Amino acid sequence: MKQSQLTNSAFGLKIENVDCAKLTDNELTDLGRLLHKHQLLVFPDQQSLSPKDEVRVNRGLAPSADTVWRDQQTNPWEVFKVAAGNTAGTWQIPDEPGVLVIGKGRYIANGLDVMLGGARGAYGKQSGSQVLGGGLLQWHIDGAFYREEPCRVGQMRCLEVPPDGPHWIDYGESPVAGFSANAGATVFASGRIAWQKLDVKTQRKVRNLNAHYAAHPFKHVSHLANNDTGLRVVDETAESNYQSSGADVIVEEQHDSDTKVYPLIWGCPITAKPALMIHPRCLSHFVNTESNYHYGRRESRFLAETLMRPAIDATEIVIHNWKPGDLVVWNNHSVWHSATGGLQQNDRRVMHLTAFNGLKPPIPY
Repeated sequence: MKQSQLTNSAFGLKIENVDCAKLTDNELTDLGRLLHKHQLLVFPDQQSLSPKDEVRVNRGLAPSADTVWRDQQTNPWEVFKVAAGNTAGTWQIPDEPGVLVIGKGRYIANGLDVMLGGARGAYGKQSGSQVLGGGLLQWHIDGAFYREEPCRVGQMRCLEVPPDGPHWIDYGESPVAGFSANAGATVFASGRIAWQKLDVKTQRKVRNLNAHYAAHPFKHVSHLANNDTGLRVVDETAESNYQSSGADVIVEEQHDSDTKVYPLIWGCPITAKPALMIHPRCLSHFVNTESNYHYGRRESRFLAETLMRPAIDATEIVIHNWKPGDLVVWNNHSVWHSATGGLQQNDRRVMHLTAFNGLKPPIPY
């Protein structure tokens, strides 16, 4: 088993010369410790993994709940999408529901004969959500952020990607900022780096912030696009009201017991390192636990973007241009990620996604 730092990346480790299907329980435990330390592990040449192998790897790296994060029978947002005709075009493998098949194109394997990706109008366009093939990012943490706890380990395995062909992801800033990635690439950012880039005064301030998440958060913002950085939803109605009256939306206390409140800074049980962790699309608002100050919705969204923005500089992120057989796992309690789009109408991208809900809420730092 050969270990090396990822080339031109701020964090992460490549693990070569290993067949993940043959890893022992002890080896998985050791790799789990590496995952805590390095935050992201890349295993090339894992073409032979079965769905059951993928689940065993994921569950062997960290303790998880028995429930699948994106279970299409129980996750409220997944149930909603399926009831609407599964326009997202994602499918659980019947014999191994812990694996969700995502991407674009026809998939015939593991008891499925389905079309991935649905009828997406934005394929081949530079604008629009990265999920639809356009250029906008959507930085996030895997998890329902409602009822269940965030996943401990995120994992994807690549079966097929389009031919190499870089496209530019523009953050819409002046001077021009962004990065180049192949079509269908995934990018990762470190919440630990986000914390390190804050000055001491801001670090003291944000340690007192709790992030309150909305009830049924994905449905709550499904009609809103992201801005060019992928760190903030664009709420034109709220923005227009603010510009005309200066009044922000102050969110009333929610009486749904399934809503989630997490500290802004999460700790690591192995390394004790802090990470700044927010799901910007699901975020309702911040509350300062020391002063009991309730941030407005707009104020909270802009603050989240300000705090997260330094960690997505091109020099700080991991840009993973997929190759068939790549297995990538990440510490979902210290890493955010986003797809990058760039897919054309006839491109194919086939991925296996494996993630289980967390056993416990994140540890406050």
